[in-house]
Amino acid sequence: MAVRSDSGTTLIELLISITIVGVILVIIMGAFRISIRAWETGERDVESFQRQQIVFSILKRQLSSICWRPIPIEGREAFVFSGDEGLIDFISSVPIVPGNDIGNVRVTYRVGKNDENDLYYLEIAERNFLTGGIDEEIDMLDDDMVHELITDVYAIRFEYLKKMAQGEEYEWQPEWDGGGDAGLPTAVKCILQMEEKKPPMTVIARILSEPDET
Repeated sequence: MAVRSDSGTTLIELLISITIVGVILVIIMGAFRISIRAWETGERDVESFQRQQIVFSILKRQLSSICWRPIPIEGREAFVFSGDEGLIDFISSVPIVPGNDIGNVRVTYRVGKNDENDLYYLEIAERNFLTGGIDEEIDMLDDDMVHELITDVYAIRFEYLKKMAQGEEYEWQPEWDGGGDAGLPTAVKCILQMEEKKPPMTVIARILSEPDET
């Protein structure tokens, strides 16, 4: 009489083992892909954050070196500073664009919108008093004179701190009219929101209205 041996592996047991190993490999590969995506996202966030800090540092430096005396510009009244939620226009003694390393520059920071993805960007233009172009608005400049600083953000805007006539109270306002608002704002606030679900970050740049102000 033949004796059945249980020491071998049946075809069903082999298929079950292969299936289990396959499931484990799928889980491992899925976790690996998630980890890679998280790492790449973290790298992009770090790079984006570092770029933002550099841009804000430049903005604060130029605003702190603003020329507070009225500057005559052809085609418009002499102005010191003007701005709204999407644009700042002023004269600074600190140029940052290569080629503008001598003399004062007219600086324009402008917020634009990308119609393809409905996201915003921040760009800068500098015009040197010595090399020309100082009278031209940013829309009239050649493309190589306008430089993107920050791209693809959910929202970005500026606000301006004004000292009220009565008492020592201050108030943030969405624009600064060189005609209606005399002189310079006390500070400029930049509010940047990278994504819809992320909280905005705020940077405040103080402005000295007189060179000897403390």
